[in-house]
Amino acid sequence: MKFSYTARTNEGKVQKGVIEASSEKAALDILGKYGFYTTSLTAEENKSILSKDLKIFSHVSAKELIMLTRQIGTMLKSAIPPLETIRTQVAQTDNPTLREQLLKIAESIETGSSLSQAFGLFPKTFGPFYISIIKSGEATGKVADSFVYLAQHLENEYEFKQKVVGALTYPIFVIIVFILAGLVAIFIIIPKLSELLISMGGDLPWPTKILIAVGTFMKNGGIFLAPLVVVPPILIYLGVKKSLAFKKRYHRFILKVPFLGGFLKKFYLVRLGENLAVLIMAGLPITQALKITKDIIGHTVYQEIIEETELRVSRGERLSVVFSAHPKEFPPFISQMVSTGEETGRLDKILMETVEFYRKDIGRTAEQLAIVIEPVLIIVLGLAVAFLAFAVFLPLFKISGGGTAF
Repeated sequence: MKFSYTARTNEGKVQKGVIEASSEKAALDILGKYGFYTTSLTAEENKSILSKDLKIFSHVSAKELIMLTRQIGTMLKSAIPPLETIRTQVAQTDNPTLREQLLKIAESIETGSSLSQAFGLFPKTFGPFYISIIKSGEATGKVADSFVYLAQHLENEYEFKQKVVGALTYPIFVIIVFILAGLVAIFIIIPKLSELLISMGGDLPWPTKILIAVGTFMKNGGIFLAPLVVVPPILIYLGVKKSLAFKKRYHRFILKVPFLGGFLKKFYLVRLGENLAVLIMAGLPITQALKITKDIIGHTVYQEIIEETELRVSRGERLSVVFSAHPKEFPPFISQMVSTGEETGRLDKILMETVEFYRKDIGRTAEQLAIVIEPVLIIVLGLAVAFLAFAVFLPLFKISGGGTAF
């Protein structure tokens, strides 16, 4: 049975959520174990669908996952038992979705499950990489270290994404504002301006004629051309989601696009290298590390290469040899660094050094792109404003000065 509850922690903080238990008493007992003072407990069976929480909106953010992982690692390092560690996290987690998951994880550990089995109950939140690292920590007796590895990895990945997104935010914002301003001009300003200028009579200058023609065209149905811009991206998205064959063709094509392809290659090499390095560092065999990395890389071209690499490495070939057979996806620099790592027995450390190099390179590229785009956008915006100003003011100057036609 499921029960929705309202409770207070020892600090007086109000917590709300849903808990699964065999009876009302069992639910109260479970909540009591986590230091919750239950103020309301209601069985969910008789609730209408509208009164239930909409699970589609439930989400555990990257920052919340990083914080949780870091705190679990710190507590386990301090020799606090796993069950008590998870119970502590339940009591201090504000996200109701994450709190419910931690409750079930603690319940699972209490009934004899291992940490990896308990976290494996929620693959969407923790994922195969996360669970494999925990499992590796259990096998080597370094569970606390595995959570420390995970926290550092998640933090690096989060900061990397934020840096790239942050560098591109301003240009994207300017483009959106520019598009919105253009729509306002076309549907509000130009129609009124057209009526005013036409009523004044005389021959209008060519910028004004163009402006009026654009406004008239959009007003008379030109807006229906918008689907030509909107529909293709939607169709591509649906094709990637629904068809594996289409997804493979699209992923191969996108890697060949000038500039963008090079940028994406570096991005996926960073993801591949860091995931592989962390898994090897955690004690997983190279073949198992490749298998897990393949599942989380997120690009079919690299997934196919990793699958081939896994097969060939299991037969005794070296990682660097397989990578060097794919120079378009793995530059010679990568193959040479991996080869050095294999020869010195420091593959995980060499991979992390390579990842750090590419991460900095991507960060610089994103910043340079933003630096280049900004003046281009300013020039385009300036030209558009100048054109609009000429289109509006030239006929007014002509009429007020009694000048000749343009």
